[in-house]
Amino acid sequence: MKVTKNHYVSFALGGFFFCLDQYFKYLAHTFPSIRAYLLDPWLGWEYLANPGIAFSVPFPNALLIIGTPLILIGLLAYMGQKKDRTLSHIYGTLLIFFGAISNLIDRIVYGITIDYIRILTTVMNLADIMIIIGTFLLLFGGSSTKKEEILTT
Repeated sequence: MKVTKNHYVSFALGGFFFCLDQYFKYLAHTFPSIRAYLLDPWLGWEYLANPGIAFSVPFPNALLIIGTPLILIGLLAYMGQKKDRTLSHIYGTLLIFFGAISNLIDRIVYGITIDYIRILTTVMNLADIMIIIGTFLLLFGGSSTKKEEILTT
């Protein structure tokens, strides 16, 4: 696979958001009593120690610690062999990868995922947002067209 400038940019962008999420998680975990809202109580900063998966649905932590790397290896392998990758696919894959790794680190170190962004009735973190955006980019990021640059292998 030929590594292009777009690969470096997408890797740097994913790495930046990964570091930012880890910093925010550090702040939230260190100062759990601090709450700040732009629109009380619907939008703001609020610490939540999430032992489950999305929307705090209970799930065994050991399975997540084992399963997450396997899923990520499968995603990277699939995207590595995909012939008609677009820039959206590259960005989407790396956002999912860095977001999942950030949440995996929480699960290994703390046994929970640290959430800190209150949006309406849920609390999530930047890693969750990265995973959501990455998934949308993969699903709806377009197929190969003449107008969109295709990254060839």
